[in-house]
Amino acid sequence: MIGCTPLRTFIQARRSGMTTINFGPDWQRELWDSPYRLRFELSTGGANLTQFIGAYDRARSLARAALPSDNVVAIIAAYPKTTRRMAKWPSWARRAPFVLLDEMGVPTAPAEATWSGHTDPEDEADPDMPLLEHRAVSITWDKVDILLWNQVAHDLLVQPEAPVLTRLVDVARGVTVYAYDDRGMDITAVSPDPILELYSRFDHWLLDYDRARMSEAFAPRT
Repeated sequence: MIGCTPLRTFIQARRSGMTTINFGPDWQRELWDSPYRLRFELSTGGANLTQFIGAYDRARSLARAALPSDNVVAIIAAYPKTTRRMAKWPSWARRAPFVLLDEMGVPTAPAEATWSGHTDPEDEADPDMPLLEHRAVSITWDKVDILLWNQVAHDLLVQPEAPVLTRLVDVARGVTVYAYDDRGMDITAVSPDPILELYSRFDHWLLDYDRARMSEAFAPRT
């Protein structure tokens, strides 16, 4: 089991005081509880490759709008080979996930921090959910594009892909970007200001079934 290695602690200044984001098993708990989450539809339909291209283009556009600086941290979680989800990966991908990701062009060492934990706080209540190895890595935008490719490719049989899940983080602004697959992307913030402009700018990409909740959190009050 890999323990949390607190190599770096980031301090985010906010109007209400100071928020500390420690990279470790609880790093996203405040974000997970935040009501300020935008949910976007990535898939535009069509054949697999057409669907992939459309979703990938949207994912890249949204990520760049949500994370406007070059200070991006990727939180990368690697699936253990024993999980049922791993069974769908081709045999060539059933190698060490971080080794495979390195071959795709995203080295994960040295990392800002490493730890073992769940990908979502809600998984803690399920004893069958495995603990995954996590690495927090400072990355450039060319690496972001590879990680977004990997996320969008998971269910579309597009290769190469590595058995990892990635969340992108702007620590200074308290924003995370998570393209969970070709269907959609969540952009979450601790406070509404950093992503408020995205609510109107990308209104045509918002998931319709979640509009009522997003309107409650982001729509201007009259």
